[in-house]
Amino acid sequence: MNELRSDQFTFHERLNATFLAELFEGDTIYAETVFEDFLRDLPTYWERVQTSYQHKNLPLLGTNIHTCKTLFGYVGFTDLQELCQEFENKCAIYTAEELQTDFATLVRKKQEAQHIIENEYKRLKRYNEGA
Repeated sequence: MNELRSDQFTFHERLNATFLAELFEGDTIYAETVFEDFLRDLPTYWERVQTSYQHKNLPLLGTNIHTCKTLFGYVGFTDLQELCQEFENKCAIYTAEELQTDFATLVRKKQEAQHIIENEYKRLKRYNEGA
């Protein structure tokens, strides 16, 4: 039986802590698993995003962004989730050329998010090993 810890895990300030508290209900082992899944799955899904953008297949790009949007939400990047939704909507009305600046922003924010989640995953592992 696990004893309750006096120190509570605090997520990175860029993550929606309220959302994560509701999602994980203090279960940091579950959080670790979700973050691990994110890190495992994102490269594959993001490669699909890159490929559909390079081929200017905007319907498929919107679908692939939708998948990534869900992944970002599960790790508390609700702001990035909203940005993905906006981009997904734009895929239905703009050309790849018109989306170039927005896509570059999305790529940059994805890289920042991935870096944060990599660090949070390491912190969760250390935290859970000390439980």
